[in-house]
Amino acid sequence: MGHRTHAAQLLFVFVSTTFALTAHAAVYRCGTSYQDTPCAGGSAIQAEDPRTPQQQREAARAAQQDAAMADALEKQRVQQEAQWAKQQQAAYKAHLAQEAEAGKEAKAKAALAAKAEAERQKALKPRKITTRNTPLPKASAALAQ
Repeated sequence: MGHRTHAAQLLFVFVSTTFALTAHAAVYRCGTSYQDTPCAGGSAIQAEDPRTPQQQREAARAAQQDAAMADALEKQRVQQEAQWAKQQQAAYKAHLAQEAEAGKEAKAKAALAAKAEAERQKALKPRKITTRNTPLPKASAALAQ
Protein backbone atom coordinates (compact mmCIF):
# COMPACT_ATOMS: atom_id res chain seq x y z
CA MET A 1 0.00 0.00 0.00
CA GLY A 2 2.86 2.38 0.86
CA HIS A 3 4.48 1.71 -2.52
CA ARG A 4 1.36 2.85 -4.39
CA THR A 5 1.02 5.97 -2.25
CA HIS A 6 4.66 6.84 -2.88
CA ALA A 7 4.19 6.30 -6.63
CA ALA A 8 1.09 8.49 -6.63
CA GLN A 9 3.01 11.23 -4.81
CA LEU A 10 5.84 11.03 -7.34
CA LEU A 11 3.36 11.18 -10.20
CA PHE A 12 1.71 14.24 -8.62
CA VAL A 13 5.09 15.97 -8.23
CA PHE A 14 5.99 15.11 -11.84
CA VAL A 15 2.69 16.42 -13.24
CA SER A 16 2.89 19.57 -11.10
CA THR A 17 6.47 20.26 -12.16
CA THR A 18 5.65 19.65 -15.81
CA PHE A 19 2.62 21.95 -15.58
CA ALA A 20 4.69 24.65 -13.89
CA LEU A 21 7.39 24.38 -16.54
CA THR A 22 4.83 24.45 -19.31
CA ALA A 23 3.04 27.42 -17.79
CA HIS A 24 6.26 29.42 -17.70
CA ALA A 25 7.73 28.08 -20.93
CA ALA A 26 8.93 30.65 -23.40
CA VAL A 27 6.88 31.39 -26.48
CA TYR A 28 8.57 32.32 -29.73
CA ARG A 29 7.15 34.40 -32.54
CA CYS A 30 8.20 32.99 -35.87
CA GLY A 31 6.87 35.21 -38.64
CA THR A 32 3.08 35.21 -38.25
CA SER A 33 2.88 32.10 -36.06
CA TYR A 34 3.76 31.28 -32.45
CA GLN A 35 5.43 28.15 -31.12
CA ASP A 36 7.16 26.82 -28.01
CA THR A 37 10.49 26.06 -29.71
CA PRO A 38 12.98 28.65 -30.99
CA CYS A 39 13.17 29.23 -34.73
CA ALA A 40 15.48 31.07 -37.11
CA GLY A 41 14.67 34.76 -37.03
CA GLY A 42 12.17 34.19 -34.20
CA SER A 43 11.93 36.29 -31.08
CA ALA A 44 11.00 35.25 -27.55
CA ILE A 45 7.94 37.01 -26.17
CA GLN A 46 6.47 37.28 -22.70
CA ALA A 47 3.33 35.11 -22.62
CA GLU A 48 2.49 35.05 -18.93
CA ASP A 49 -0.89 36.25 -17.75
CA PRO A 50 -0.29 39.43 -15.71
CA ARG A 51 -3.72 39.23 -14.05
CA THR A 52 -4.26 38.26 -10.44
CA PRO A 53 -6.07 35.00 -9.67
CA GLN A 54 -9.15 37.02 -8.69
CA GLN A 55 -9.06 38.87 -12.02
CA GLN A 56 -8.68 35.56 -13.83
CA ARG A 57 -11.71 34.12 -12.00
CA GLU A 58 -13.75 37.25 -12.81
CA ALA A 59 -12.72 37.02 -16.46
CA ALA A 60 -13.68 33.34 -16.55
CA ARG A 61 -17.06 34.12 -14.94
CA ALA A 62 -17.63 36.95 -17.43
CA ALA A 63 -16.75 34.60 -20.29
CA GLN A 64 -19.26 32.05 -18.98
CA GLN A 65 -21.93 34.74 -18.72
CA ASP A 66 -21.13 35.89 -22.26
CA ALA A 67 -21.38 32.31 -23.53
CA ALA A 68 -24.73 31.87 -21.76
CA MET A 69 -25.97 35.16 -23.22
CA ALA A 70 -24.79 34.11 -26.69
CA ASP A 71 -26.64 30.80 -26.35
CA ALA A 72 -29.81 32.61 -25.23
CA LEU A 73 -29.54 35.10 -28.12
CA GLU A 74 -29.00 32.29 -30.61
CA LYS A 75 -32.05 30.46 -29.28
CA GLN A 76 -34.09 33.67 -29.55
CA ARG A 77 -32.83 34.25 -33.11
CA VAL A 78 -33.72 30.69 -34.14
CA GLN A 79 -37.23 31.12 -32.68
CA GLN A 80 -37.67 34.45 -34.48
CA GLU A 81 -36.50 32.94 -37.76
CA ALA A 82 -38.92 30.04 -37.33
CA GLN A 83 -41.77 32.48 -36.60
CA TRP A 84 -40.80 34.61 -39.61
CA ALA A 85 -40.71 31.51 -41.82
CA LYS A 86 -44.22 30.53 -40.65
CA GLN A 87 -45.47 34.06 -41.37
CA GLN A 88 -43.90 34.00 -44.82
CA GLN A 89 -45.43 30.60 -45.54
CA ALA A 90 -48.86 31.82 -44.41
CA ALA A 91 -48.52 34.95 -46.54
CA TYR A 92 -47.51 32.83 -49.53
CA LYS A 93 -50.50 30.52 -49.05
CA ALA A 94 -52.79 33.56 -48.80
CA HIS A 95 -51.24 34.93 -52.00
CA LEU A 96 -51.82 31.63 -53.79
CA ALA A 97 -55.43 31.59 -52.57
CA GLN A 98 -55.94 35.15 -53.87
CA GLU A 99 -54.44 34.20 -57.22
CA ALA A 100 -56.70 31.15 -57.42
CA GLU A 101 -59.75 33.27 -56.59
CA ALA A 102 -58.71 35.88 -59.16
CA GLY A 103 -58.28 33.09 -61.71
CA LYS A 104 -61.78 31.77 -60.97
CA GLU A 105 -63.25 35.27 -61.31
CA ALA A 106 -61.40 35.83 -64.59
CA LYS A 107 -62.63 32.47 -65.90
CA ALA A 108 -66.21 33.32 -64.89
CA LYS A 109 -65.95 36.74 -66.59
CA ALA A 110 -64.52 35.12 -69.72
CA ALA A 111 -67.39 32.61 -69.76
CA LEU A 112 -69.97 35.42 -69.43
CA ALA A 113 -68.23 37.40 -72.17
CA ALA A 114 -68.17 34.33 -74.43
CA LYS A 115 -71.87 33.74 -73.79
CA ALA A 116 -72.69 37.38 -74.55
CA GLU A 117 -70.64 37.23 -77.73
CA ALA A 118 -72.41 34.04 -78.81
CA GLU A 119 -75.77 35.72 -78.24
CA ARG A 120 -74.63 38.78 -80.17
CA GLN A 121 -73.45 36.63 -83.06
CA LYS A 122 -76.75 34.76 -82.99
CA ALA A 123 -78.65 38.06 -83.15
CA LEU A 124 -76.62 39.15 -86.18
CA LYS A 125 -77.34 35.97 -88.14
CA PRO A 126 -79.85 36.42 -90.95
CA ARG A 127 -83.18 34.89 -90.14
CA LYS A 128 -85.14 32.70 -92.44
CA ILE A 129 -88.36 34.33 -93.48
CA THR A 130 -91.40 32.13 -93.29
CA THR A 131 -94.78 32.72 -94.80
CA ARG A 132 -97.85 32.81 -92.72
CA ASN A 133 -101.03 31.00 -93.50
CA THR A 134 -103.14 33.98 -92.60
CA PRO A 135 -104.87 35.95 -95.34
CA LEU A 136 -103.62 39.42 -96.15
CA PRO A 137 -105.89 42.27 -95.16
CA LYS A 138 -108.21 43.46 -97.93
CA ALA A 139 -107.48 46.72 -99.46
CA SER A 140 -109.62 49.42 -98.16
CA ALA A 141 -112.20 51.15 -100.32
CA ALA A 142 -110.24 54.32 -100.17
CA LEU A 143 -107.32 52.75 -101.84
CA ALA A 144 -109.47 51.24 -104.54
CA GLN A 145 -110.57 54.54 -105.89
